[in-house]
Order: sequence, then structure tokens, then C-alpha cells
Amino acid sequence: MNRSIGGFILYIGVALYLLSAGLIGIFSNGGEFSMMVGSIFGGGGLSTAIAIIFSVAAIIAGVLLLLQLFGMEFGIINIILIVIAILWILFIIVHDIFGLFRGPGNFLFWLSGFAIHLVVLGAIATGTSIFGGGY
Repeated sequence: MNRSIGGFILYIGVALYLLSAGLIGIFSNGGEFSMMVGSIFGGGGLSTAIAIIFSVAAIIAGVLLLLQLFGMEFGIINIILIVIAILWILFIIVHDIFGLFRGPGNFLFWLSGFAIHLVVLGAIATGTSIFGGGY
């Protein structure tokens, strides 16, 4: 497999991000997935259950991505990352795009958060062959 150093580092970053975000989502009942699911589906018990499901999927994806670095291949990784990427796109639309029109705020803070969410989406996309990644 031909990998650039930047792509390799980004791939490791995606794996570690998904692993840590999933663990935070399960053990601290919060984090990115909880905020993401809450932004899309609102609060409540169903939202918490969905956030836990996505947290578990993120942990699995993170572990599988790390194992792929050692030459092990898993077909299910693409499906998990595509689902997470779609959820992340919805989160960006609901939280960042619609959130921009909700009320006054500091544009630079909004822009910073929006940029970080786009970087995470791009990093998740590098792990999937459907988005041209698949290191």
C-alpha cells in the first residue's frame, strides 16, 4: 500500500480520535457524539441510546483502523466510517450551519468550530474507500 507520511499521520489521528471520542461518549456521558446526536435528534433517552451506539461504533472503528495499520483488513470498517461521516455531515448542517442563524455570537469562534468539524469530517473520509481514502 502506497502511503504518504501526511496521510499516514492523518489515518492514525482518525483512529485515535474515534477511539477516544467513543470512550468519552460511553464513560463520561458526553463528548462529540452526545453533542452531535443531541443537535440532530434533540435530547432524551432515545438520544442517549443513539449516542452510546455511535460511541461503540466509533470505538470499533478506531480499533479496526489501528489494526489495519498492521496489515489486517476489515470490510466492515467502510460501513462504520460511512455512517459516522453521514452523521457528522448532519451534525455540521444542524449544529454549525443552522446554528449560525440561531442568534448572535462571535463569528470567529463559530468559524473556528466549523473548521475543526470540517477537518474531522475530512479525516474520517480518509479512512473510507468511498471518499477516496482507505489508507
